[in-house]
Amino acid sequence: MDFVSDEHFINCVKWVCDAYPTTNTKKIDMKRLGKNGLDVFKMVFDMNVGKIDFAKWLKSETVRQADKTINNKIGEFHQKVLGGVNGWEDLQTGNGIDIKKKDNTIFVELKNKHNTVKGEDLKNVFDKLKKVADENPGSKVYYAYITPKHGGSGECVWNTSQREPQDNIMEAWGSRIYEIVTKDRNALKKTWEALPKAIAKVLGQRSEVQKDDMKRLVEFFEVAFH
Repeated sequence: MDFVSDEHFINCVKWVCDAYPTTNTKKIDMKRLGKNGLDVFKMVFDMNVGKIDFAKWLKSETVRQADKTINNKIGEFHQKVLGGVNGWEDLQTGNGIDIKKKDNTIFVELKNKHNTVKGEDLKNVFDKLKKVADENPGSKVYYAYITPKHGGSGECVWNTSQREPQDNIMEAWGSRIYEIVTKDRNALKKTWEALPKAIAKVLGQRSEVQKDDMKRLVEFFEVAFH
């Protein structure tokens, strides 16, 4: 990584890795798993149609139930990474703003996915961002998300229902967000490519991603952020 320190990046990766539950079937709390809503009918279908044994099903179900927490952590991962870029600050719980440029010229509310905020709530987000923009004349304020609905990257003036657009309240998505912060159009891809090695270091093991698999993953990346 050439826009944040290796130490910072490793800490960001560890933040996500620590959210994953154990997949050691001997240590999984079956009672707790059941209390979180266990579909025993789907379990039978998954095992028989998917041709997997109970141990493999148990591992996948444990991760599935933790999926919401993991998704939240991945969103925070991007916030932490970008907040570590020189001249930028991670506001953690910033009352609607997640990261900002230290000179108060750019503010960003950052989400992992496009559908994190539902329809009616978007106008409330807009109002929060407008307040920040009004308090910081000459600044740009972004509603941003890493994973767009139909792929791609870009930015535009943010248009949401029941609110008049403003030239300094923007919407940004995909790799454009990383470019805004780092001035490097390839920064998101560099972050993604660094993950296998960083995850392996955090977990104290070799990377599980083989060369042929990595080629396929690159194809998916290009589709997601073309």
